[in-house]
Amino acid sequence: MRKTQVGTRAPASGRPTVRVAIGVVLALGGTSACSDDQGAGTRPEAFSAPQVCDGALSSAGAEALERIGGTGRFTEIQIADDPDYRWSLKQAVKDLQADYTDVHKCLLYKASDKSGLPLVTFRFSSDSQHPDPAEDEDTDRLLFPIGLYAAADENFGASLYFACPVEGSEGRTPYVKAEMYSAKNQVDPASTAEDRMTVLNDVSRALAQEAGCASEAKLPARLPAPTSS
Repeated sequence: MRKTQVGTRAPASGRPTVRVAIGVVLALGGTSACSDDQGAGTRPEAFSAPQVCDGALSSAGAEALERIGGTGRFTEIQIADDPDYRWSLKQAVKDLQADYTDVHKCLLYKASDKSGLPLVTFRFSSDSQHPDPAEDEDTDRLLFPIGLYAAADENFGASLYFACPVEGSEGRTPYVKAEMYSAKNQVDPASTAEDRMTVLNDVSRALAQEAGCASEAKLPARLPAPTSS
């Protein structure tokens, strides 16, 4: 079985129609990212945790995000030529079969931070296979019994695979891969892997509901305890 990477570095987009990639160079898995000029000189609108990522977070997820950031106010990526742009579950579902470098991403920033580094980035893509948690021997990962495979590692990354058949130009793919990345110097050190997986599970659950595959995705409303430590 291939070795699964949790929080793998995301390549930069090369397609200009994918606006979320404009001016952003992410350094994932606990490193850094450069400024994306969000707001183009204007102060971006701040949102509470329940408002971000198209309102995908439950109360538990919102509290977990606040612990991750050490704050209750966030901004989303701002696009200079589209001030009304916001990430949406509907568009993320449409883009599931897009090229991996072009998938629809939700980038969140701490409203008080001026570094231009995203606090967390969510990415969703279709996949034809998934890892087997029974074969994962990486002791640095915390595994959770949700979906088909769910793991959070020590480098501020988390991955979750769940069943969700998607029809697209490339045919039918049976699974969705959800990823969450964090910049190490943005994350509150008191936050936990459980916090990260709680947030990723919430956003993934909302996306599964939007895609019509919630019944087979097996993403619970409440995150269960991890199966490894």
